[in-house]
Amino acid sequence: MNTGIIKSKPVGKPFAFIKVEGQEKEIFFHESEVTDPVGFAGLNEGDAVTFDTKQDPQGRTNATNVKKSA
Repeated sequence: MNTGIIKSKPVGKPFAFIKVEGQEKEIFFHESEVTDPVGFAGLNEGDAVTFDTKQDPQGRTNATNVKKSA
């Protein structure tokens, strides 16, 4: 399980990006990858989250199983 902070969540879009300390590149996730009961709408920029990663068909690393940290 990885940890990070929601860096950006464009208004009206079904995706966001997670910033991981020590990594330059942000990690993309789609709202369908949120497994926390608060749902995608309950996540805000600056929130700490935990997540797993997977490779998309283009070989990019995306977040899955995204949950708000306690």
